[in-house]
Amino acid sequence: MISCVLGVILLMKQTFLELLTPIELHKNILTKLVFMRKLLLFTFILSFITVVSCSKDEEDTKVSQDEKEYLVKQTIIEFNNSAIKTGKYEAFIKDVSQKSATTPLNKAELKMLIQNFLGDQTQKFLDVYYQLEALELTSEEFYGIAHQFEYLRLTGILDKTQGGCCGIANNSGDSLFKDFLGFTCGCDAA
Repeated sequence: MISCVLGVILLMKQTFLELLTPIELHKNILTKLVFMRKLLLFTFILSFITVVSCSKDEEDTKVSQDEKEYLVKQTIIEFNNSAIKTGKYEAFIKDVSQKSATTPLNKAELKMLIQNFLGDQTQKFLDVYYQLEALELTSEEFYGIAHQFEYLRLTGILDKTQGGCCGIANNSGDSLFKDFLGFTCGCDAA
């Protein structure tokens, strides 16, 4: 910000030095006045642009709360369209439950199943999901926003026990998927 102000001051100094050149260099006073007006207007516009561009806050790069809420809402809607309504979600939960019925799945196996599940989803869902993931929301932030959209949650009939949907969510690591699956299953803490 200081360098921007110094740049504007130096530019204004140069402009006023130009204006103070002897009148003899110009053919008449009218030409000098027109030149001075144009130069002053140019200096004003350039100074304004410099100050505006230098005074942008870092807040412009931060994601607003409204944008976060929009992404969470869109992710829930697209998940409903991509996984819930197509039956892929229920099939995923059953598949993981069956594979972990005899022996618990380790983190690598569960991660592979999650990646396969995500790979089967629509591009619309994946786009908003990965945008949401890039925000790196904490669990508290995610649940705080997601609870505003309880009415969009289409599940609730699946097994919420440790071996069911909630168990999968709890064992899926520390990620957006864990929070998202926990919200979808209905096992998240309100």
